[in-house]
Amino acid sequence: MLSVVVYWANHYAPSTVREPNIMPFVNKLNAKIPTLSFEFLPPKAPADWALLYSTLGELPKLAPDFVSVTYGAGGSTRQKTVDLVSRIQSELAVETVPHLTCVGHSRDELSEILSLLEAAGIHSIMALRGDPPRGDTAFRPHPDGFAYACDLISFIKSGYGFQLGCAYYPEKHLEALSLEKDIEYLKLKQDCGATFATSQLFFDNDSFYRYRDLAAQAGVTIPMIVGILPVTSAGQLAETGFVRRCGASVPQKLIDAIGEGDAKTVLSRGVDYAIAQCDDLLKNGVAGIHLYTMNRSTATARVTQALRSLGHFPVK
Repeated sequence: MLSVVVYWANHYAPSTVREPNIMPFVNKLNAKIPTLSFEFLPPKAPADWALLYSTLGELPKLAPDFVSVTYGAGGSTRQKTVDLVSRIQSELAVETVPHLTCVGHSRDELSEILSLLEAAGIHSIMALRGDPPRGDTAFRPHPDGFAYACDLISFIKSGYGFQLGCAYYPEKHLEALSLEKDIEYLKLKQDCGATFATSQLFFDNDSFYRYRDLAAQAGVTIPMIVGILPVTSAGQLAETGFVRRCGASVPQKLIDAIGEGDAKTVLSRGVDYAIAQCDDLLKNGVAGIHLYTMNRSTATARVTQALRSLGHFPVK
């Protein structure tokens, strides 16, 4: 870990740190001003930390409203998540939103983590049930923990002042019986205290518009940020690839758009698809765009720059 600290210090001096956002992202959402955000993952392999920090070094130039940092499967990177969000927010002056899941945590452990985040100046949290550890097929709550995200949200709300985000699934969660049932769970999370929601990735905007309409009819009023993945390799769309494991469908128009070609060509086409997808969403009143970065900056930077050239996300 020492080499990571040295790398950060040598490459990202205080002169690169921008001032904190003029308006916190939750205030922007409530004012119906679209937000731009990025998601990062704490690496498991030591060698991957340099790549992550290189990507994070681009943040001041890209000026997102916030970034989020995930847990690993089964909460395997929980301490790294706490450490990383503290450093991003304090050293890069970008509002940072950690994920917190129910996986493997007792109530006392959750309280300890929440106190650490509070002491680090974190204002918002994504409260999630979380996925089972690798190799497990079913979610098993801690005996003194929580089985559902709504319970975690209620627990945090009862003792802390964080703004709470939750997840939603435009094509329904893999375990949900129906789209309508999925929306019922989103409404429940709102009722328990969630103040914004961020979606699982998707590639067909019509699925989001349908979900948003049904959610509004069901009484969901919190801002609904959309999660977008710029495709950077054909492997992500394979039958056993990352996208399908997330439960997202791969429409034929995406397959046609990506086509065949070398890695550079596929990345370029994936970026173009994401730009068009985001532009359409923003023109149709989406609350915010959340880019899944996979800890790489090239696609994220290209999408961000293109959207700004189209008049979205003006930087003051």
